[in-house]
Amino acid sequence: MKDYYRILGVESDSDFPILKKAYYRRAMACHPDRFGGNPQKAEAFKTLVEAFNVLSDPRLRARYDMQRAVRTSSGGASLSEAAYIRQDESILDTFADDILEEMIVGNTVPRDTTLQTLLLDLERTEQFCLFREGKNHFYAGRIPQATAVFQSYLKTSAVNILAHYFLGRCYALQRRYRPAALEFIEAIRIGRRRQPPLHMTRIRHELDQIRQHRIGARTRLLAWWLGTAGHTEPLPPDVEMKHQVNRAIHRHLMEEHRRRHTLLGKPGGE
Repeated sequence: MKDYYRILGVESDSDFPILKKAYYRRAMACHPDRFGGNPQKAEAFKTLVEAFNVLSDPRLRARYDMQRAVRTSSGGASLSEAAYIRQDESILDTFADDILEEMIVGNTVPRDTTLQTLLLDLERTEQFCLFREGKNHFYAGRIPQATAVFQSYLKTSAVNILAHYFLGRCYALQRRYRPAALEFIEAIRIGRRRQPPLHMTRIRHELDQIRQHRIGARTRLLAWWLGTAGHTEPLPPDVEMKHQVNRAIHRHLMEEHRRRHTLLGKPGGE
């Protein structure tokens, strides 16, 4: 198991600003463009990007830390890498949609790019880091700070569905239900224009919940016009099958997690 903290040269309790500073410092020492495409430097940069990607994402980092702790306490055994990558439900239709949306949309790069090629460009790295900064604030419960970051991000990346979703969540947590609903509606509107269109059942469901609060007749009418009012529409068979597979994988991973903790003499749910 790779030690991402050692790769970045940071302590395990480092916050996002420290991670970001460490990433830039290390990137300058192995950025392929500075060394004529040296294969060893390119490999080091790839590993650096992998470490930064996991540690700068609150959910991936939490699961990585869990895997790291299990490995230490069990004398070397560890969960599979999939055990800490996206165990929860995706925000868009699939996990792959979430990853592509965060990495690419708003960065004006080809959809067949990778995280490594994206972070080769420092300007695009700034956009990626801005989004990650917002996520770190959000999952740490710093909602006003997260709100400000996502508002700033959307000024230059207005078609990023996830940014609208997170901003909507921020508004909802502050009981600002009308702007929250408008952000969810905008996310759905953008998703419907994608090819193929996104269904975004989770966002539609959360919009339905927001509609239970006072969001005003005009917003209700807009939601109805966009086809988001009332019950959410059923998913096509292929998308529903993907969700069922994702849920089955999640159940398997959690059962494996509980089994390993039982072998270590710990309660399964802890």
